[in-house]
Amino acid sequence: MSDSESTYTWNANDYSNIITIGASALASVLLVLFKSRCTTINFCCGLFSCNRDVKNEDDEDNKKKVDDSNNDDETNNP
Repeated sequence: MSDSESTYTWNANDYSNIITIGASALASVLLVLFKSRCTTINFCCGLFSCNRDVKNEDDEDNKKKVDDSNNDDETNNP
C-alpha cells in the first residue's frame, strides 16, 4: 500500500445501516417460514426438502360456503 491510498473507517451510521439491513433480511426470511405450509423442513442434510400440508380446493370451497351461510343467517335474524 502506498501512502496516497486512504483507508475507510466505519462510523456509527455504517454500523446502523448494516444492522437495519440484516434485521430486515432476517425478518423477511422468518415471515416466509412462519407463513409457509411446510410441516417439516430439512435444509442441508435433506438437501432443501420440504413436506407441505396441501389444502384441497374442496375444503376451501366448503369452508367459504359455511362462512357465507353463517353470514346470511346473521343478516336475516334481527
